[in-house]
Amino acid sequence: MPLVAEAPEVTDWLNAQALLPFLQEAQVEREFDVHEKNLGYDVTSLDVNSGELRLIEVKGLGAESGTILLTPNERRVAEDRRDCYWLYVVTNCNTKPVLQEPIKDPARFPWHEVVKVQHYWLEVNAMTKPMQLRERPPSYTTGQDQSRSAKPANGER
Repeated sequence: MPLVAEAPEVTDWLNAQALLPFLQEAQVEREFDVHEKNLGYDVTSLDVNSGELRLIEVKGLGAESGTILLTPNERRVAEDRRDCYWLYVVTNCNTKPVLQEPIKDPARFPWHEVVKVQHYWLEVNAMTKPMQLRERPPSYTTGQDQSRSAKPANGER
């Protein structure tokens, strides 16, 4: 069952600052926005009462549902820190954002690799050399023409 909470009107949920009011509402005592440090998560959260550490990755969807993408770095940290890595998904970012139930250890789900085109290549010869004919051109003489013009092997006509 999703945890429904009011969120500020924010469309760029990659900015982890937008999540901090949700964390305060959830009674998390200390949180640090680290999304610009490329650590593989957006927020470090520490509950000073229980000592629970959360490494929180925030993902936002403009609609009620959709696809979540993790970067290779986020996926690596999720795998390495399964004990404290959390995924917070905010849906309806384009209208009235809703924080879904936080997911502990999102690496346990069957994620699928996304393959992107990173480069295209072209041989320089394709640009600098004209097309070349690779087959031998056909002979335009007929078989009879060849027999008349050919000389007999013994020199007779």
